[in-house]
Amino acid sequence: MAENMSIVGNASTSILPGDFGFSPTFFSLIAGLTAIGLLIIRWSTPDLDDREPPALKSRVPVIGHLIGLLWHQGQYFKVLYERGLPIATLPILNGKLYAIWDPALVQSAYRNKDLSFEPFAVEFAQKDLGLSNDVAKLLRETDLVPDFFGVIHPALNGAHLHRMNANALKYVSAELERIGGGVGDESGLDVPNLFAWVRRVMTLATTEGLYGVENPVMKDLTLIDDLWTFESGVPMFILDILPQYTARNAFQARARLQAGLSRFYMARHDHNDDVAQIVKARADVLRRYGIPDREIGTFELGLLHVGTANTIPVFFWFLAHVFTRSELVERLREEVLEASQRKEDEAIIDITFFEKECPLLVSCYRESMRLSSRVIGNRRVTKDTTISDGKSRSYMLKSGVNLQLSAEVLHHMDHVWGEAPALFVPDRFLAVENGGRKEVGDEKMKRAAYIPFGGGRHLCPGRNFAFAENLGFVSALLLGFEVKPLNGNVGELQVPEAMACTLADGTPKPVRNGEGFGVRIVRREGWEKAKFRFVC
Repeated sequence: MAENMSIVGNASTSILPGDFGFSPTFFSLIAGLTAIGLLIIRWSTPDLDDREPPALKSRVPVIGHLIGLLWHQGQYFKVLYERGLPIATLPILNGKLYAIWDPALVQSAYRNKDLSFEPFAVEFAQKDLGLSNDVAKLLRETDLVPDFFGVIHPALNGAHLHRMNANALKYVSAELERIGGGVGDESGLDVPNLFAWVRRVMTLATTEGLYGVENPVMKDLTLIDDLWTFESGVPMFILDILPQYTARNAFQARARLQAGLSRFYMARHDHNDDVAQIVKARADVLRRYGIPDREIGTFELGLLHVGTANTIPVFFWFLAHVFTRSELVERLREEVLEASQRKEDEAIIDITFFEKECPLLVSCYRESMRLSSRVIGNRRVTKDTTISDGKSRSYMLKSGVNLQLSAEVLHHMDHVWGEAPALFVPDRFLAVENGGRKEVGDEKMKRAAYIPFGGGRHLCPGRNFAFAENLGFVSALLLGFEVKPLNGNVGELQVPEAMACTLADGTPKPVRNGEGFGVRIVRREGWEKAKFRFVC
């Protein structure tokens, strides 16, 4: 019995450290690592109200979602969408981020007045534009921002919008008239890089619409390249890690652009009659808060940037999708011809009739935006609030938390757009009828999932200006010109591949910035001397 007790006693004490050669320090280390692991797990799981969106944990605790965003950029929301949740809370470091994929919840978020874009506008402006501390303080501590946003929508309606459209399209018309009047390959315009050509023409058209005859970009054409060099450096400006060194070219381009704009405002050219109301109204607000003219030029690079950064790449993809399909060109040409007037050598194109009389052209434009939009929508929850899908699901959103949503994800959902959402379908946005009855349910879902211009009170105010510019330009090309492969290459043009987007990009550029995608633009027979006049 005693022997048995001895054996049992030895067995019971054999788990002590010394029996395996492990020191007490080793077990202290294990205990410490275990505690750290538990803390990491706790730290990576933010406090969630039961009514908040469910947590979507990353494979790597604490920093996994941050790594995913840095690695995949905007594509990360497509990766997360595959996890099958309509909305989720992403734990990041010791905080959290809401992400939405369900179209109905997205629209509920856009309508919610407690979700605001304005905090991002302030943060973006300070980093992207390099504002002085005094101006940044005004943005944070006064009513400048709400007053500033308050003048934007009224300045882009009615007669104000008409004047912008007229000035921009007048430049487009003049640019097209420069293309030789011969027929066929003996005359015309060689465009080695269509994207570069589009950037130049549309940058000048847009700035003519904004600034009138004292257009600072027209007065210094080197600012065109500076604008796009600056645009390429925006991600580094937002990171704000010594951009004067990490984004040197963009930093210097920004300085030249702001100097040119400052000269415009210091001369008070914004008071000229032909200047867009949006330019006048924004400058008036800034002056009212005591911001000097030189600083207004620094600040208002933001207007020039948002007016070109997405609209012009969208126009390129619109052109590419249309003119790489010869059969579609013929259908569109016939439609635009019916909606226009021809008086001797003048073609009159009425933009206001496009929605009604050119439904296929409008559908192609919307389809191009659907495919090209990579916008990441940002909102900040300003106080605890709730969003709902209008059916059975509601979620609480906590004050101070940021929310993001991806246009690319919504624009490529199979259950919304069909089995091939990545394909360009020209008539996708035409009214579909089934036995004389519109498919109302499907159309409602498409409207909810279609967000190239955002939504709610922050719906892009410049969308109607972009519509007129883009459709006016394309309609004139359809009527009066043939767009052919450069150097007589056999076969049709092919739509180029798109480059990957950063989180700061709303629309991709073509690979190699369009190098290798060249065209020859020639006059059509019977249109050798045609001039184009746009009615807005």
